[in-house]
Amino acid sequence: MVVKRKAAKRKTAARAAASRSRSRKAAPRPSRLSAAATLVRGVAAGAAAAIASRLPWAKHEHDPIVLLETDHRRFEALLKQGEETTERGVKRRTQLLETLTATLNVHELIEEKILYPALEPHAQAREIVLEGYQEHHVADLVLKELHALARGDEQWGAKFKVLKENIEHHIKEEEREMFRIARAVLSRDELSDLGVRMKALKTELERSSRR
Repeated sequence: MVVKRKAAKRKTAARAAASRSRSRKAAPRPSRLSAAATLVRGVAAGAAAAIASRLPWAKHEHDPIVLLETDHRRFEALLKQGEETTERGVKRRTQLLETLTATLNVHELIEEKILYPALEPHAQAREIVLEGYQEHHVADLVLKELHALARGDEQWGAKFKVLKENIEHHIKEEEREMFRIARAVLSRDELSDLGVRMKALKTELERSSRR
C-alpha cells in the first residue's frame, strides 16, 4: 500500500506540473493536412527504422520508442493472462493486478514526465498527447476500482476486460499515430536524449518500488 501511495503521489505531481506547462504553452491545433503530412513522414521514418534494424542505433538501448513498445508487449501479455483467469483464481488475479499496476505506473510516469512534454510544443502532436493523459487517467480509475473489488467477485472479470480494452486502444493510438509523429518531428539526437532520460527514470522508479 505504501508503494501504491508513493506512485500515486508521483503521478499526481507529474500531472499537475504537466497541466501547468500545457496552460502556459498552448499551441494552435494543426490543420488536417499538416497532421496528415506529419503522419506520412512518421510512417516513412518507421519504415526506415525497420529497414535499418541491423544498424547499431536501431538496436540502441536508448531508443525511447523501442523502450515503450517493449512495455506495451508486456502489458498485452499480462492483460491476456488476466482475462483468462476465473473467479476461483483469487491468488493469480491478485498477483497479476499488483504486477500490472506497478509496471503501468512506471510506464505512465516516464511518458507523462518526459515523452509527452517533448511532443506537446509540436502542433501535430498536441491533440494525441492530450488524449494520452486522459486515457492514463481512465486506466488509473479502473485499476483503483479493481483493487477495491474482491478478486472472486463476478464483477471483477468484467471490469478487468474494460481495463484491457482501454489499454489496448491506448497502445494502438500511440503506436499508429503518436510514435510515428515523434519520429517525424524529433531528431535522432532528441529521441536518443529522451531515451536516456526515460531509462534513467524508469530504473529509479523501479528501484524505489522495491524498497
